[in-house]
Formats: sequence, structure tokens, C-alpha cells
Amino acid sequence: MYPEFGRDPRNLRLGLATDGMNPYGNLSSKHSLWSILLIIYNFPYWLCMKRKYMMLSMMILGPREPKNDINVHLSPLIEDLMLLWGEGIEVFDAYEKVNFNL
Repeated sequence: MYPEFGRDPRNLRLGLATDGMNPYGNLSSKHSLWSILLIIYNFPYWLCMKRKYMMLSMMILGPREPKNDINVHLSPLIEDLMLLWGEGIEVFDAYEKVNFNL
């Protein structure tokens, strides 16, 4: 869909993953904990799934799972990602020792 995006190797490719769990391990407990992870896909597949290359962007705590209300929790993250996609941010490339717009 965006072939020019894939041409620059410095562009950041991210995956979003979520999973919920019961923090107390008790099936009768109604409390839930949901993690939202951003995974960097620029690395090889065997490296991008390592824990140190995943970013925990948020935790959703509550008495029950978010279900359809997850968009309320994800909206600040989506706004930040849209800012990154639209305007970009200036970052430093340590290999080439230059600033560029990510």
C-alpha cells in the first residue's frame, strides 16, 4: 500500500499485540490485567520476538476484560502513532551520525 515506506531501511515497522490474564491465578477472581505490546518488525523474525525488543506500551487493569471498550484505552497510543506516521519526529542515526525524520 505504501511502497515508498519500505524502501528506507530506517523506517520503523511495528506490530501491536495484546493479551489478558488473571493476575491472581484464581479462576473465580473477576480482576483482569491486559498488556499492550509494540513489537519492532525491523529485526529478523528470530530476534524481534525477544523480550528486550518488545515495548510494553500500556497495561489495562480492571475488574473485567475491556472487550469492546479497548478503543478507549488504545486511543492515546493510536494518536501518538498517527503523529509519528504524519509529521514524524527527528531522531539521530548513530551509524551515519546524522539526524533524520522518522
